[in-house]
Amino acid sequence: MDKDRHETFEEMIGPVGSPLQRVLLKASRRANRTADKLRLSARKRFPFILPSRGPLSDLDGGIQVSVHVVSRDPLVLYTPVGGPRPFYSVAAIGRRLASRRAAFLLMPSWTLERPAVVEQIGRDLAWYARLCPDHEVIFLCNTEEERRLIAAAGGTAIFSNHNLMISEDVFRPLPDVPVEFDAVYTGRISHTKRHYLAFDIERLVHIATSIGELPPSGARAFVRRLQAQSPLHRIANPIVDGMTASLSQAEVNRVYNQAAVGLCLSAAEGAMYSSMEYLMAGLPIVSTPSLGGRDVYFDPNYCLIAEPEPAAIRKAVETLRDRAIPRQEIRARTLEKVRAQRLELMAYLSALLRRMGSDAPPLSQWPFPPTSALMRWAPVRDHARELAALASPADRA
Repeated sequence: MDKDRHETFEEMIGPVGSPLQRVLLKASRRANRTADKLRLSARKRFPFILPSRGPLSDLDGGIQVSVHVVSRDPLVLYTPVGGPRPFYSVAAIGRRLASRRAAFLLMPSWTLERPAVVEQIGRDLAWYARLCPDHEVIFLCNTEEERRLIAAAGGTAIFSNHNLMISEDVFRPLPDVPVEFDAVYTGRISHTKRHYLAFDIERLVHIATSIGELPPSGARAFVRRLQAQSPLHRIANPIVDGMTASLSQAEVNRVYNQAAVGLCLSAAEGAMYSSMEYLMAGLPIVSTPSLGGRDVYFDPNYCLIAEPEPAAIRKAVETLRDRAIPRQEIRARTLEKVRAQRLELMAYLSALLRRMGSDAPPLSQWPFPPTSALMRWAPVRDHARELAALASPADRA
């Protein structure tokens, strides 16, 4: 394990059938990591060096980004940012809109409490201001420390945790669903998620999907490891060709309602959508200490921070399970916090729209759809084509 108690690849996949299989798995992982590094290297540099016109200008057009239109006129866009150079996706879409006035609301998908990353953001913001002087860039930070760091680097930032986007209409208590498990853990197949910390829990259900952090052979080996832990442990996802398939949000919510406690076991990430999903569904939470902002809506009455050790996690789960706090109480207290911060963001956006020339009345309704619709990933060139079609007559002139 490393300093953050992340398992090695060998520890994640567990024992395999033969030495040859282990060699093949390790070779597959090396090839996968090399390919990922090459793709990331190109992704994070291309938008900053490509010309604005000519045959080479669209070499970054295949970069996958999520862009949600908050306002068409004036143009206000919401987009997640992350990785070692978070601003690359903004540069990719923004340089295609350089002639238009626009505002970008940036949602950090991974913690920005990383000095080297923030220093790079500061340099990229200065470059972008010269390229697109009519664009306003606003970071919606998951923690006050993120806001402070971005502001110190010369950026515009407000505190607005991205878990505000989770829909309370989707994630909610279901009184007709019996509790079958002590805990549920929603975590992608990744060493950062530290699944092993939950292995001492007696009755456990996993919701696990792969986004390619392990090669397919490694992900299948990890799934087999989860399946072999205990007859009282279960993977909620359908298993197709040895891999976990996706669940709908309604299916995820039903699994939450089958558990007594929700788990958050990573040391660092973003604000962790599933932490808010648990709370909306009325689950208390056991978390490890973490960076990223998932604890913003925690309450010590029903959220315990435990040391990253399997025995400590199990003990905390049993403590919250036995308290049997009413789910509607957890949900109601969470929604009270969420609604107050949604109103603050709506007021900020109303002022932004006025500053950009809108004569519309202040926002009276939450302007964001559920995250399943909000996160619409597509190539940069496709988003640019759609945004061009939304241009006002003045922008087209």
